[in-house]
Amino acid sequence: MVVVAVRDLVFRSKIHAAAGHGVEVRLAPRGTPLAEAVRDAPGATLLVDLGEAGVVEQIGEAKRVAGVRVVGFLGHLETERMAEATAAGADEVLTRGQLVARLPELLRGG
Repeated sequence: MVVVAVRDLVFRSKIHAAAGHGVEVRLAPRGTPLAEAVRDAPGATLLVDLGEAGVVEQIGEAKRVAGVRVVGFLGHLETERMAEATAAGADEVLTRGQLVARLPELLRGG
């Protein structure tokens, strides 16, 4: 299962299109803390837009609650935020372009 915490409608549609059949994708409701969004999805992959306010600080709790794999993404110039997300426990931090290129692999759990 993949839980998606992304507001950007373009990325949401890209994720759904790449998911295809056999991959369960759940959209986290807007404003829902990451830990709450993954509470009943142990072992899932959490795709999260690191550009959203306050999400980096929520990564550790989401991992503790559900043991999720956190893949965050953001703009390629946001190097400080990349480092913050890694320090907060993100398993992978990608640029938006890297996310798009690797989306099918990530949705399969790779």
